[in-house]
Amino acid sequence: MGKSGGILLRGGTLIDGTGAPARRADVLVAGSRIAAVGGCGEAADGEVLEATGLAVAPGFHDIHTHFDLSLAAEPVHLDGLCQGITTYHIGQCGLGFAPASPGTQAVFRDYLAGIAGDPELPPFHTVADYLALVQGGAANVVAILPHGLLRAEVAGMSRGPLTTPQLDRMRRLAAEGMAEGARGFSTGLTYFPGSEADLAELVALAEVVAAHGGVYVTHLRNYTDHFLDAIDEACEIGRRAGLPVQISHLRPQGRYRNRAADVLAHIEAWRARGVDVAFDMYTYLKGYTLMSSLFLAPEVYAGGVEAALALLRDPAERHRLRDAACGRGVSAPRPEWAEVHIASVWGEGNKRFEGLRLPSFAEAVGKDIFDACMDLLVEERLRVGVVGWPIEESDLQAVLRHPLCLVGSDSIPMGGARHPRASGCFARYLGHYVRDLGLLPLEEAIRRITSVPARRYGLDGRGVIAEGMAADLVVFDPAAIRDRATYEQPRLLAEGVRHVLVNGKLVLRDGALFR
Repeated sequence: MGKSGGILLRGGTLIDGTGAPARRADVLVAGSRIAAVGGCGEAADGEVLEATGLAVAPGFHDIHTHFDLSLAAEPVHLDGLCQGITTYHIGQCGLGFAPASPGTQAVFRDYLAGIAGDPELPPFHTVADYLALVQGGAANVVAILPHGLLRAEVAGMSRGPLTTPQLDRMRRLAAEGMAEGARGFSTGLTYFPGSEADLAELVALAEVVAAHGGVYVTHLRNYTDHFLDAIDEACEIGRRAGLPVQISHLRPQGRYRNRAADVLAHIEAWRARGVDVAFDMYTYLKGYTLMSSLFLAPEVYAGGVEAALALLRDPAERHRLRDAACGRGVSAPRPEWAEVHIASVWGEGNKRFEGLRLPSFAEAVGKDIFDACMDLLVEERLRVGVVGWPIEESDLQAVLRHPLCLVGSDSIPMGGARHPRASGCFARYLGHYVRDLGLLPLEEAIRRITSVPARRYGLDGRGVIAEGMAADLVVFDPAAIRDRATYEQPRLLAEGVRHVLVNGKLVLRDGALFR
């Protein structure tokens, strides 16, 4: 991982993470900590990185990723380092892998392989196990408890409300996970089995997390026609349980398309009522999800992957599912399907379809869109990801500009045609939206991806450049930083980040991995 201790960043423009005006200052690192800021002389062991003409900032925090397994399998994520990311949050959208018994974890690894992959890993079942597994990599990892996983642990992949003993057990699991280092819990209320939870269940879990100083992170129950109702549900959980609420990927869609101002005003009204609610977003118009989520209701997964596959194979059930997806008695595809492309396919035999839009894919296999996709889902055991359904650029800019907005890439490791945000989100934020469009000052933009998330998630000693703080540092060129990844070439690395230190270790030097 490179040299540690006695590293001097000399002559750079310091953007310290507090929002204070940039100033010229040296930064001296000793071991894993910042030893001095200002005129620092020379490093104790002679390691000097010239930063003249460059910005020096705290390492960036990506507060929403699905890298749970890939961070354990691959300790170095070059696509993130080239954007200055030094901290990843996992366990998002109620989906994850710890804490769980071997049986439940196996169910979720099968269920989520199309999102998280399925790498071979040493066994882990508790939050402590997982954090030990990822410790020492080229990034810090923040664990969030996934509500959907906890629910499956106590009730399986079943429908309906939890019994009192099941709810009590879920609360105990949450308390143990928080005690072992988790920083909050997440829900994915459009994903099974989290979609089965009612308000009382979520408040009961939130109360436990609140007692440990955690955050409620939520993929809302609706982002389209009932968007404000879903925000109300999230904020009511925060109000009743007394904990901060972090709304994931705030994307106005459906009847709220072109109405970001109304959505933001609604959130501000909840803050005026005393709820500590904020939100995050990535820097792209399109989103990513499993293909099954595009066509099928969450309850199709009741009973697990095999039960879902049985439904798709049954002609009568498939006809029923078609009616639900297309509109009863209507076989024509929905207009929005035309803009969706296949991002990831598990099997090598179908990799040739990655990158194709759904109409082109259907034509290639000689079927209509619905049957083509259902057959692909069966063949791939539901492990297919898609990209599409863009929001409006004006809505995205309004969200990113808002003072409550943090940045989370929502990155997925899977797929030859995966979403480019994994390789470009933060570089696009600082390059396109901050520098080129001037949505907000650079110092404020840096504050939102450093000290604000560190403070919000209780990461003491991180997020600010000051003596004694953790030496997570990024040296970049504000005039040159930019994303290069596209939907056609999603793995192109960002440009403009020169050096990255994680806990005092130099991991990126002159834009290249340093070991």
